[in-house]
Amino acid sequence: MIRTIALTALTAVAALAVTAPAQAAGVRIALQGKSPAQVEAEVGQAARTVCFRATRNETLIVDAYARCVKATTKASMDNFALAQANANSTVAAR
Repeated sequence: MIRTIALTALTAVAALAVTAPAQAAGVRIALQGKSPAQVEAEVGQAARTVCFRATRNETLIVDAYARCVKATTKASMDNFALAQANANSTVAAR
């Protein structure tokens, strides 16, 4: 099973065209033993942290921040779901 998921602002960078330092921003979340609801809550908190850093110099900061959080959370949860599906299919194949 996946033990960690890297949460990056790359999706937000592509959508918002933020400055270069935001591309390096990221947070790692330990997932072992957590329910999907706990994972989603931690991903949301990490997205808020990353997006705050990435959008603090934007002209329309509130709108940019909201779009960044939504896009980053969605991309991260999609990656998590895909990783879980791959892990489950690997276990089933054994």
